[in-house]
Amino acid sequence: MAFENLVGNEKVKNLLVSMIEQGKTTHSYLFLGPSGIGKTLFAKEFAKMLLCTGDKKACGVCKSCKQFLENNQPDFIFLEPEDGKIKIEQIRRNASKNSRKANYFF
Repeated sequence: MAFENLVGNEKVKNLLVSMIEQGKTTHSYLFLGPSGIGKTLFAKEFAKMLLCTGDKKACGVCKSCKQFLENNQPDFIFLEPEDGKIKIEQIRRNASKNSRKANYFF
């Protein structure tokens, strides 16, 4: 499981794991708190668990986990804050980039 190596926040870890196990996840999550407490790490590990297609969540061996570990998971988008904040222009660029239709030539 992805949270095994994360120290602390047992209540939050148990809640997130329980939501996955029960199939009661929602469309979005917001991780808040002071700088340096591991919000990004928690969010990435949670995303890895959600996207895992193996029997054990965040198995590390399924195609999705391997893509995630190689920073090549197409269903995971991470916006790096600019000057400490995620800016609306970053969101607009990301939305525009991901809304384009693929062109297939046969």
